[in-house]
Amino acid sequence: MRYLVFGTGAVGALVGGKLALAGFPVTFLARPRIAEALQAHGLHLTGDRTHGVVEDVHAITEISGMEKPDLILLTVKTYDAETAATEIETAFTEPPTIVSLLNGIGSEQMLSARFGEERVISATLTTAVQMIKPAVIHVARRRGIGVELDHPLAAEFISDLEAADFLAVTYANAERMKWSKLLMNILANASSAILGWTPSQVYSNPSTALIEIESLRETVRVLRVIGYTPQDLPGVSVSLLARAIFLPRWLIRPLLGKIVNDGRGDKKPSLHFDIGRGKSEVLRLNGAVVQAGSRLGSPTPANRLLADTLMKLVNNQEDPERFRNNPELLIQLAREYGVPGI
Repeated sequence: MRYLVFGTGAVGALVGGKLALAGFPVTFLARPRIAEALQAHGLHLTGDRTHGVVEDVHAITEISGMEKPDLILLTVKTYDAETAATEIETAFTEPPTIVSLLNGIGSEQMLSARFGEERVISATLTTAVQMIKPAVIHVARRRGIGVELDHPLAAEFISDLEAADFLAVTYANAERMKWSKLLMNILANASSAILGWTPSQVYSNPSTALIEIESLRETVRVLRVIGYTPQDLPGVSVSLLARAIFLPRWLIRPLLGKIVNDGRGDKKPSLHFDIGRGKSEVLRLNGAVVQAGSRLGSPTPANRLLADTLMKLVNNQEDPERFRNNPELLIQLAREYGVPGI
């Protein structure tokens, strides 16, 4: 199939790059700085069991007038998803099927409302990847891709992914898959961004680790009310994590610390980069847990604390320096929010 990568950051460059190396026609929609680097130097893939260079990259900075692809790989930040949907509507009279590789909850519902469920495939990447400089992608830990099974093009897409050396796993329930990925996404993310700490530092402090553990427990409780249990994703034992977080805190804290250290090391989680930006994915992550919990009557004070506090930093309503290396301030707020055990 012919692919358009809509949003050439780390995720889009990795998935599109491996498909291109496997011989599939791929067009990369990127910001001018990234597009220029791709055209000048090619796309370099490095890291864990990942290597190769895509030369003669077809990179563009706008999609108007381009030939319709078979699949659009939507890999923008969730807060840019609606803008991307509008651009797709404008560019194509009959939009192609969109593979949503977006984090969090709610984007697939928005896309289905605009394009129809028949034009949306839900997917999730579990590989840890970052763009270390324009057109250079580094895989810290290779895992795989989960793909919604119930779509006419799913089987062909999965076949292409396997040809591109991806571990591709199908899931019958797309929403359950996305909620399971959310549990991974929130792990030491918002608290790390708020404090300016690494994930390992968050878990080295008993009180900040407690806030983290409560946010994970709240998420699993919300999932149970919805009617789901977390399920394993490619290369990630999410179901084991969901059970482990209900062990005694003194026992689970070092285990979670090891998980985030092995998975991320000193790499800053994604929400670090939202501070001062005026928009953040936290609303689709911790914020989604709060919204679902409020609707279903399941308390979520830890997730509410993290979402509210981070959004104040994102919107410049609070000085980030007040919170940087100041866990006592976050702990005091946790008491005010009613986080258990603080």
